[in-house]
Amino acid sequence: MKISDEKLVEQAKSGNSYAFGKLVKRYQNKVLFLAYDLVGNYNDAQDVAQNTFLYAFRSIARFQEKSSFSTWLYRITTNAAIDFQRSKKRKKTLSLNQKTSEREDERELIDTLIDKDKPFDERYQELDLKNIIEQTTAKLPPQQRAAFVLKYFNNQPTDEIAKILKCDPVTVRGHILRASLKIRKLLKDEQ
Repeated sequence: MKISDEKLVEQAKSGNSYAFGKLVKRYQNKVLFLAYDLVGNYNDAQDVAQNTFLYAFRSIARFQEKSSFSTWLYRITTNAAIDFQRSKKRKKTLSLNQKTSEREDERELIDTLIDKDKPFDERYQELDLKNIIEQTTAKLPPQQRAAFVLKYFNNQPTDEIAKILKCDPVTVRGHILRASLKIRKLLKDEQ
């Protein structure tokens, strides 16, 4: 029988690290994929996911349960990804070897997401389209990118995105609209 998130959170708040471990196991892939969608790099996404769970573990006692645990966790992930991107812009130093290994890791992750039963040419077109979308979303401001990714890559409803980003649903719709217009313009410019 599956224990509810609420029960596991209650146990984790009482210091039960096993209960928190079950929550991590339940959400680790979702957090990793959200982080990947937000930062566009598998190694960086792993760092963001690790920071997310570390912060959640340290802060579980302060979780007030005004929203669901998943919403709270996605909010932490989104904030961690935005903070990561900002700090990365400040650093902007990578070695050539690191860049190559990151690309290989990204390819491995993308390969696991593509349906192997489809013909090669369809899979190649999907991969090319995914690369184009990743490159264009990477050019968006962090809040717009987060709203767009949560909406279209993670199928979150606008009200849920508003809770995750701690803003009004109208603001979320504005972020998504501006992101969509920028992506459309970037795609058109690349043709």
